[in-house]
Amino acid sequence: MRNRKKWLLRGCIVIALVTICGWRQKLDKDFLELTTCPACYGKEFCRDILDDELTRGKKITLASYSRWKIMRLLNVKNVYYAERNKVPLVLKKLGHDSELQEFNTNLCEADKQVAGCDITEAIQSLLLKSKNNVAQVVSRFPLLFEMSEGVKCNHRRVLYHLFDNFLKIDNEPNQHHHFLTLLAVNMEPLILNAYRNGWFPALIGMCGRAIVEEYVGPTLTQFGEASWLSRADYARQLLEMAQDFTNGEFRLYLTDVSLDNFAVDPHGKVKIIDAENIVMVDPTTDGLDRSEHINEGFGCWDCLSFSYEDLCGHIFADHNYFAVCKGMLSSQSFSRDLPKGLLHSPPDWVMEQHPTFFSLVEDCARPSSHSTTLPRRSDAAAALHTQLLQILQKSGKA
Repeated sequence: MRNRKKWLLRGCIVIALVTICGWRQKLDKDFLELTTCPACYGKEFCRDILDDELTRGKKITLASYSRWKIMRLLNVKNVYYAERNKVPLVLKKLGHDSELQEFNTNLCEADKQVAGCDITEAIQSLLLKSKNNVAQVVSRFPLLFEMSEGVKCNHRRVLYHLFDNFLKIDNEPNQHHHFLTLLAVNMEPLILNAYRNGWFPALIGMCGRAIVEEYVGPTLTQFGEASWLSRADYARQLLEMAQDFTNGEFRLYLTDVSLDNFAVDPHGKVKIIDAENIVMVDPTTDGLDRSEHINEGFGCWDCLSFSYEDLCGHIFADHNYFAVCKGMLSSQSFSRDLPKGLLHSPPDWVMEQHPTFFSLVEDCARPSSHSTTLPRRSDAAAALHTQLLQILQKSGKA
């Protein structure tokens, strides 16, 4: 009887909220926060997304439960399912409502105005004071970018790399304003645009304070009980991703390796679907330590500990191998969704034919000074990748 009353009460609450909020959430000017522009992400995609009577057509619409207006109250991450011509997409506002409001407050403070100021004027003022030089804005107003991983190292060539690529997709008069807003709020679209290398979903476009990107597929969290060979292939790709990010022209260091941040597309390709937490390093910056930084995992054993100073101060770091191996592959991974790691429960023939396989997994995961097989974590990662390729080739998966 009590359970029935609880469900009845919950139903009444839902009905009341729906009555107050309405049923269907439109992609209108209010939802997209167009009044914040030019302190927004862009406007070039609005004709494809804005829901109004004058521009009907094959537009992007919200899909599934994201269509319900009540989701504005429940969806704290501000990530919505969408579609166009029955092709699934993802719409993101790139932050919680509180985080977006915090950016507005910081924008006013940076321009020495009171909270609640006209943010459209504030961002114009900051750019005028800096002569439209994005690097100067970042250097002069650090409070505005304290949430951004992309500028933790303050390497100017990184900024120019992201900005030059951004200019290729934003032809609006306020492109500097849009770039700085993204850099301060969430740099994911800047990463997706600059790195169209298959490791990230495609960026479709931006309108107001919303972006649209490719829907990849289920997250790795949902593949914990998939066949071992499928999981081995995902592990192979994760190691290749770590290798690419560690040795690129600009180093990309993953600082959040939750399994929910990675997804698998219909072709079995692993992609990063939350690219907000990536530290970018320019290895050509003067004064960097030329030795390899070894992430010893200080601070905690069951989390991804790291130092911005160490990542930014070295031309090389084994951080990505640590993040992937300890975060997702190890039998003692710090993933709450898969505590035994992505490679748990291997077939007997794998253990018989590759007796050092799991020693390599743990050597890649643990600090190099405690390695039992290879002295360097990067060497263990390379050897592990080789064995994964051999296993997959034998099974016909490669």
